[in-house]
Amino acid sequence: MINRKTFIVLTICALLTFIVPSIFPVLLVKAQSVANVNPHQTRCRSLVGTYIAQTFLNGDFVGRRVITLTEDGNFFVTDSNQGGTQGVPPAAQSFPNNRFTDGQGVWECTKTGDFTAKSLNFNFPDPQSTLSVTTARADYSATFDSQTQTVQGTFEIRTFNLTENPLDDNVPVGQGEPFTFTFTGQRVTIGN
Repeated sequence: MINRKTFIVLTICALLTFIVPSIFPVLLVKAQSVANVNPHQTRCRSLVGTYIAQTFLNGDFVGRRVITLTEDGNFFVTDSNQGGTQGVPPAAQSFPNNRFTDGQGVWECTKTGDFTAKSLNFNFPDPQSTLSVTTARADYSATFDSQTQTVQGTFEIRTFNLTENPLDDNVPVGQGEPFTFTFTGQRVTIGN
């Protein structure tokens, strides 16, 4: 009796395995590999990682950045000047706003094996100020040296009123902008 019940249950399961997909083909979904989303990303897997970078404005040291490029195209940035102007290098003290969040965005590999990236963050005015919060966009362009495991390049920062779209290149930016920085960075590894 138990063998007969087991046989019936297994037979029903086997039939459902073949019948359900033909009746409900929508239930079968294939996931697309992240590597197939952008063919250039696959070629540039060697860029994926975290870098500690020095930043410069007009040749003057401004601070450091931790830059992370993920395999799926996400881009993260933390800057040593995010806390305000207290204790930062002299070249960084002249900026109108040095209280800002980490940057988050995307990166992509170029045909030459270099990369471009775009990140966004929010800027907060001094607590005693009547100014409003703004959005900043940084556009990166960099080259990677696989021999030395280093990156170097530039990034431009533009700020936008909070109500404006920071992805719209036609929106006017703040006075003196964009600010153009150069940077050099080294990959962070366990062996460092």
